[in-house]
Amino acid sequence: VHGNSPHFPGFASREASDERERSGGPHRVVDMLFVHAAALSLTELDAIRRLNARSHRHECEACLRAWPTIASAPSRRSIATTPRLVGSDALVAPGNAPFGSRALVHATVEPVLAPETCADIIAEAEERAAADGWGSRYTLQSGSDELHLADLPRATAAVAAALPDIAAIATAALLPPEHKPSDLRVLNALVVRYDAARSKDHMAPHGDANLLTVNVALSAGHEGGGTWFLAVRGGEAEEEAA
Repeated sequence: VHGNSPHFPGFASREASDERERSGGPHRVVDMLFVHAAALSLTELDAIRRLNARSHRHECEACLRAWPTIASAPSRRSIATTPRLVGSDALVAPGNAPFGSRALVHATVEPVLAPETCADIIAEAEERAAADGWGSRYTLQSGSDELHLADLPRATAAVAAALPDIAAIATAALLPPEHKPSDLRVLNALVVRYDAARSKDHMAPHGDANLLTVNVALSAGHEGGGTWFLAVRGGEAEEEAA
């Protein structure tokens, strides 16, 4: 872990590490890095915590400005879902906090967006892509295409209208009772297109850097597809689509 940072004052710089490599061998660099990391004072750790909290607060404020309708989300709303259990009680944290459950994947029985809304989102995305092209600026995937919802005004309006209800459903399914849907914030929203004829038929295994992810299947009438969750019921031995 090389590179100076005012937020991690105990980590060695690349220049210091190179000097140790010349004078004492590479194994000592690793030793020194561990020693330095462990030597962070409580004051330094508290400064890092406050910096992270401030950064998170600013990010949440920006997300609320982009997607304000989520603040009007009603109380939690339970609907029929098919839960999928992960294979560990400590997959994400002890007790799978903050979820408190092994049921970390839920497939809704009924759609959360009307079919005509999904069709209009697809149509607008195709219109925009015909003019400006598809890309993968956010997920950086070579096996799929994407557009940001922020570039699709009609789709943004439709999802914004449905967002309070989606937040109420997701919160009820995945989070303990003390969590309110109106406290959630939208980090990002994308339309992702897969095209098997162009070998654009997958995303590489990855983890999303957020609390909850909502996947909505926009199209129908095709064979196969789905989302594979490696941790569901023990992983590769039992693949499941949800």
